[in-house]
Parts: sequence; C-alpha cells; structure tokens
Amino acid sequence: MDLIVSLVRSTWAVSYAAFSLTSFILTGFAIFGERTPNRVANVVLSLTSNQYSEFPLIMFFLDLIFQSWLSVTGTFRKTFFTSQEQHRRNSHDVSPLARFVSYVNVVTAAGIVYLFKRSLESQDVVENFLGQISKENKTEFKLPGVTSSKFWKQFMNPFHWPHNYILNENIPYWNSKEQRYAMQTDGWESVLEMAVDVYRPDNVEGGHDRPVLMYIHGGGWTSGSKRLLGPLVTEMIAQNWVVVAVSHRLKTKDGYPTQLIDCKRALRWIREEVQTFGGDPFNVVVAGDSSGGQLAAMLALTPNDPAYQHGFEKIDTSVQGCLVQSATLDLVDANDYSAANGRERFIREVALRPGFPESAENIAFLKEHSPLYKVEGTNVPFLVVHGDLDMCPVETARDFVKEFRKKSSASISYLEIPGGHHCFEMLSSPRTWYTTIATAEWLNHNFNKADRSVNDKKIARVHELVEWWHENN
Repeated sequence: MDLIVSLVRSTWAVSYAAFSLTSFILTGFAIFGERTPNRVANVVLSLTSNQYSEFPLIMFFLDLIFQSWLSVTGTFRKTFFTSQEQHRRNSHDVSPLARFVSYVNVVTAAGIVYLFKRSLESQDVVENFLGQISKENKTEFKLPGVTSSKFWKQFMNPFHWPHNYILNENIPYWNSKEQRYAMQTDGWESVLEMAVDVYRPDNVEGGHDRPVLMYIHGGGWTSGSKRLLGPLVTEMIAQNWVVVAVSHRLKTKDGYPTQLIDCKRALRWIREEVQTFGGDPFNVVVAGDSSGGQLAAMLALTPNDPAYQHGFEKIDTSVQGCLVQSATLDLVDANDYSAANGRERFIREVALRPGFPESAENIAFLKEHSPLYKVEGTNVPFLVVHGDLDMCPVETARDFVKEFRKKSSASISYLEIPGGHHCFEMLSSPRTWYTTIATAEWLNHNFNKADRSVNDKKIARVHELVEWWHENN
C-alpha cells in the first residue's frame, strides 16, 4: 500500500514539476514574444503564451491551488525523489525536486506580476487614443482601472458572448454558376464554406438601416471559422450594429486569391440582401484579424477591381471603412522582420504557385497582394490594431501606417497595444476590453451617424424586400 501511495505522490510531483517548468517557459515567451523560424511553433507558442499574457492572475491562482494541494498531501516530502535517510532524519524535509520547483515558481511569479503590470499599460494607451476622438466629440473618456469593480468582474470572467440578438446562420452568397464551379473544382464541402452568418440585435428589423460590420476570420487563409468571433463583435451587436461574419473557401485547387474573391462575393450579398436584416448596404465597414485582416485590407483597397469580381463587375464593392487587427500587411517582408519564411509558405501552400518563391514573378505577386503596396490614392479610413509582441511583426504595421499617411489623403488611426500577442483581441481580457472600447468608439464616431439621411425611394425598397423575405421564409 505504501508503494502505491508513493507512486501516486511521485506522479503528482512530476506532473507539477512539468507544469511549473511549462509555466516558466510560457511566461518567458509571454514577456519577450515568440519569433522562431518555425511557423507552427510560433502559432502554438502564441496560443499558449497568450493565456499567460492575457490572464496572468488566473494562471497564478491555478498554480497556487496545485501547489497547495501537494503541500497538504505531503507529496513533496515522501516521494521516490526523497531518500530513506532523509525520511529518517526529518519527516518534514522536502526533496531536491521540490526545492528546484520552488525556485522556478518564484521566478515565474515575478514574471506574472510583470505581465499583469503590462496589461494595465494598455489603459493609458487607449485613453490617449480616445483622447484624440474626444477632441472632435467634445466628450471625455475615463476607463475603469484596478480600483473599479467592473475591472475585476471582467478580469475574473474571461467569457464574453452577445445577448439579445438574432442569428441567421450559413446563408450562401454564391450564385448558381459559382456554386457549380466550386463543386466541380473543390467539392461540396467548399461550397458550404461560401456562406455568412448574420448577427442582428433583436430590436433591429428590416429597414432600420443600421451600420454593418463585415468580419472576416483569421486562420492563415487555409483554416479558421466564421464562428471564431472576439469581444469586438459582441460589443458592436450590443451597440445596434448588424454583424456579418464571412467564411471563405479554405483549401481550393485554384489557390489564393480565391479567398479574396469569395470575400468580394460576400460583399455583393451584403449589397443586395443585408437591408432585409436591418443593415445599411451603403454603410459597410470591413474588419478582420490575422489573415482575415489582410483580406479585409485588400478588399478595402481594391474597390470595383474587375480582376477580383469576374461575373459581377457592375456591383459596387467599395466599403466605407476598414479595421485590421493583428494583420499580415506585407507579404513580401523585404526587410525580413519575420523569423519564419512567410513568403515561401504563402507562395507554395496558400497561392499554390509554381516556381521558386523568391523569383521575380512570385515577388511581384506578393506585392500585388500586400496592402502595404496598395494604399496609394485610397479614400477609405483605416484603423490598424497591433500588439507589439505579435508574431506578425509589429514593424510591418508601423510601415503600413507610415506609407498610408504618405500616399493617401484618407484618415488612418493606429493603436499599438503594449504586451499584445498575435490575436490577443480574441480573448476576453482587460487588455482586449480596453482595445474593444477604443475600436468600438472609432467605429461609432466615424460610421454610426444618427442623422444619416435615407430617401423615400430607398425606404420603400426596403419594405418591399422585407415583405418578400417573410413570404418566402
């Protein structure tokens, strides 16, 4: 029986030691960022270290509970890692493993305190950002801090989902010709990916002409789901925006720019159908995170380009604004900001193009689809949100903003979040909470105009569409 107990305790001890070492490593990546030559490693490290970066106190308390349990059960006093001589001399002696883990935990705890402090820095950054808007609005913004109960309620509850909304799922945006081609080329499953989900507040009906947020998910162009939505979508639904979550084909034999063309088709659907759901087809802001941010930016920067809307060239594919978060804005990466070779992956796995990735033809292709090289002459207002520890190098976001201000007369706002990792805004943390407040205010300030005029003919058309919808559904 003693042998079994000792085995169990030893297993617990080893498990906790592994947990402590993992916490130590991930805390390090959360502090310094993750930029390795391997993209898969970067993605895994980003997903895991994000938990420590966004929820440092929660991770600390989990570690404390685990350690307390082992202390109460005496796990570190009697295991295979303590000698029999130690047991005879002093039953309260701890093993060398326990001492080592304790030292590691002290360093990790210091790192977690630093991460918590960094998460609070985003409050000052966001307040400064909002201060620019408040000069125009003549309003003052003061965000709740650590002395606010609202802050701690948000901090200890990392789950956030919209309430009081109506969801219409999996609405296809293809026409019959596009459906046949997609099915013949990529199979039936790819046709199902060509769809949108519409979230509308339950107090919004057809004809209300609420602003529309068209949201494109991330996932490296070849994965992801339109169901992966962050707190920003929740906030905009709460503020009476209609949100259209867009899905595009993920793995197609034609390769990129199929994903961009699909997003243009989704915008075509918004133009023709969103009035039925209470949205204004003439007041659309496109947004996205990661690869979805690149697609959103490209959609905004290539309005009515026939190269990307074959068969619907006469449809207006312009948008009123663009919001990009943690986005890949420079596929060329001529300055080699990224440790991983993103050019090679995009050419071979996303675009499925032949030839050497560094060839003149492929570099020209990358430039053609890099928002950094498409900003000249655009009149679309932009907001760029990027964490300074993002695995998509923050330098590319800074370069994009600089180039935009040089070559475009449109407005661009830039929000660089201290301590933010890749897609941190998808987690409901205080850092994300502050960022969401800022982005929501930017959206409302620029695109939610209460006095927006709508002519009588347009209203009549809306009611006609609403009646048709109810008759056929």
